[in-house]
Amino acid sequence: MRHLAQSNEAEALYTKAERHETVGELDEAEDLYRQFSDLLPDDPRGPNKLGVCQALRGQLDNAERFFQQALALNPQYPPALTNLGNILLERHNLEGAVAKYEEALLHDPDYSPAHNNLAAALKRMGQFQPAVQHLRQAHRSWRRQDRQRMRREAQGCTARGTTVLVLASVGVLSLGVFWR
Repeated sequence: MRHLAQSNEAEALYTKAERHETVGELDEAEDLYRQFSDLLPDDPRGPNKLGVCQALRGQLDNAERFFQQALALNPQYPPALTNLGNILLERHNLEGAVAKYEEALLHDPDYSPAHNNLAAALKRMGQFQPAVQHLRQAHRSWRRQDRQRMRREAQGCTARGTTVLVLASVGVLSLGVFWR
């Protein structure tokens, strides 16, 4: 019972931290991600997100250390592999970045940030056709995830007797890099 309560507390901290990260409140997000990591030390999400906070501050060496910590917990964790690819991309190591994005996709072929960021790297390498293919795959993956999320939310609302109108947003294709 205690483990479940601890897990629920950790998930609440993680959700709150993500909200702070989304609006650029990195100090608050980082503090909450540290608390999350303290509660669930074997979960790679904590060090990965601490790395994201560092990367968003431009502290790539610190970010890389956190991503490596996440991968020490789970060597197949797509967000950390993708984020290491982002660091390599930032350092103009295009081939290394492509290799990390492809490794992430080996472990989760539908991981949209890896497809998107791979497209950005391939575009920089002048490989436009494969870049477009990965960008399209990223877009399909995001749309599928959005539909699944909206279905879950709609089911929750209809269970309370509320009528829900779900509007699907059309994603904009991008070649920006996403830190996840």
